[in-house]
Amino acid sequence: MADTINTENIRNFCLVGRGGAGKTSLAEALLFASGTTNRLGKIEEGNTVCDYNDDEIERRMSISMAVASMAYKTRKLNMIDTPGYADFIGEVCSAIAVSDAAVLAIAADGEIDAGVDEIWEMLTSVGKPTAIFANKVDRSNVQFDEMVAGIEGRLDVKLCPIVIPGDAPEVSYDLLNLKTLTVAGQKCSEAPLGAPDAKAAKYREKLLDAVASFDDALLEKYLEGGAIPEADLLAAAKKAFHAGKIVPLFCGAATAMAAVHPLLDFVCEYFPRPAADGKDNGMFSAIVFKTLSEPGMGQMNFVKVCSGKLTAGADIYNSTRQQKERVGALCQVQGRKRSDLPTLVPGDIGVLVKLKATKTNDVLIDPRLGKDMEGAPKHMTFPETVVDMAVYAKSKGEEEKVSNALSTLVMEDPTIKYQYNGEIKEMIISGQGNLQLDILSARMKSRYGVAVELKPPRIPYKETVKGKAEGQGKFKRQTGGRGQYGDCWLRLQPLERGKGFEFVDEVFGGAIPKNFIPAIEKGVVATMGEGVLAGYPVVDLRVTVYDGSYHDVDSSEMAFKIAGSMAFKKVFVEARPIILEPIMDLEVVVPDDYVGAVMGDLNSRRGRVAGIDRIKKRQMVKAQVPLGEMSMYSADLRSMSKGSGKFRMTFSHYEELPAHVAKGLVETHQKNRQPEE
Repeated sequence: MADTINTENIRNFCLVGRGGAGKTSLAEALLFASGTTNRLGKIEEGNTVCDYNDDEIERRMSISMAVASMAYKTRKLNMIDTPGYADFIGEVCSAIAVSDAAVLAIAADGEIDAGVDEIWEMLTSVGKPTAIFANKVDRSNVQFDEMVAGIEGRLDVKLCPIVIPGDAPEVSYDLLNLKTLTVAGQKCSEAPLGAPDAKAAKYREKLLDAVASFDDALLEKYLEGGAIPEADLLAAAKKAFHAGKIVPLFCGAATAMAAVHPLLDFVCEYFPRPAADGKDNGMFSAIVFKTLSEPGMGQMNFVKVCSGKLTAGADIYNSTRQQKERVGALCQVQGRKRSDLPTLVPGDIGVLVKLKATKTNDVLIDPRLGKDMEGAPKHMTFPETVVDMAVYAKSKGEEEKVSNALSTLVMEDPTIKYQYNGEIKEMIISGQGNLQLDILSARMKSRYGVAVELKPPRIPYKETVKGKAEGQGKFKRQTGGRGQYGDCWLRLQPLERGKGFEFVDEVFGGAIPKNFIPAIEKGVVATMGEGVLAGYPVVDLRVTVYDGSYHDVDSSEMAFKIAGSMAFKKVFVEARPIILEPIMDLEVVVPDDYVGAVMGDLNSRRGRVAGIDRIKKRQMVKAQVPLGEMSMYSADLRSMSKGSGKFRMTFSHYEELPAHVAKGLVETHQKNRQPEE
């Protein structure tokens, strides 16, 4: 089929839904139904096409998106299976961005939770035509009418039922084409529906109502009780689906192949062809939506071609990084398996192998067009990180290996970031959740042999003073020959929050020679960096040197630096020292049912609720909360809101840490210092 592939016969779609809905099983069933595979893989056996990584097989869950191409009838279908766990939402963002339609898998025997709401909002916000596959309808606890009503109520949609369960587990009714479908031995046979039973008649009426409502002429015939010609009905259904006016519903069971064949036919006949992105002037352009770097496979960049054609060996230009690239092999993939392609046409999805600098979310164009090509693909948008963890190498001397491994793995997932935080002196990785970061650390070990430990980051506390005090620091040492002598008097007083540090010289009459004053300041600054109370940097105070003495022979810069440090430590503890903690602005968005739980939890974290705003169907709780109380908040919020909560946190200011909390920090610091002393 490779020679006949063109934009008209390509269909790009993604499988989305919450974990446990059966997306990967549905992908497996679609591949088998299309004849692409000759056996139906099973998740529990670890032999599915789309979950092929070792950690996916071990955990029995999708972690990364997987692309599988198949030829069916006259179409080339590019299917993207996505993870269902919230930590991997970035994979869903990428898949939706490059798909022209979607199949939302919902577990018929489970609750339609907030995770489904989020995915549905992502689809509707970009106007993506979507069909719903209600999976596992063969389970004994499924009440069909209640399930349909539950989906409609939760997603606020009017469903258009295409396939519903029949009067036996192996039987389904195709209400659009009026057929009875029977699955036997993983094969599907068709027969005319005949006179529908009460349930089939009821949902056929629902289908006609949904489709006719989109077309005025059909609606008039329908309301008058006239027969709607089948050709008109099918044409109207296609237009309504493309416009997002109807939501087709397929009820089946992927592992039993129920409703899989009609879904596959619907994808071929009713899903839209790839949309024209921007101005197609025949010049090549593409967006990179996934980058993988796996041992033995090299770097692979998954692209969707938005305009023009691409052939192996072509020169292209990465307009994002302003760098030329040469295309090696072009491939299409079925999970891990890949096969070479001579050309990628507009709208097609494929893999470019071994590009040097290209990464996820880069835009590739024809080098003749320049970096500002009109109509070039738009970059994808990914969610901000919500969880921070400090990463430590378990073996000393492997810090560089950790950094190299992180740079490669982060390249594969743009929702993970890492940087060295000089303030707390830790390497910080940030992501969407603890599971995502745990898997990242596991892959560092399995792929690159680097064992790391993840810990909550240190809180960047500060130390300062509330009062005013003054005192002397004298350093005098005689060891035979030339001695050491430095003597200074310092005054400490607080500054406004955020003012930093001021050093003032008020020495008169030559009590301390001018050339020794900078040494005193150096001693003060060095001690401020180390902290006095609990080992945190000192901020927001003025230090004044106002008196002292010196020795003509024994005084030196080093002696006065030590004297300055001694004086600072002594006076600091007498100036009513305190510890400052970072306060964060927090916005938590949850459904109404969980507002009370969120507010109670924030109160327990010493938070102050500033207000509540309505955002569509949800509430936004605004608060200020100490950063030290927000460890593991992502997991805690997910638990208390059943996965429906989202939050955003930004730094606001510093405030005094309560005495009982500060006492614990001071005691811990003193205890840790004792062995050294």
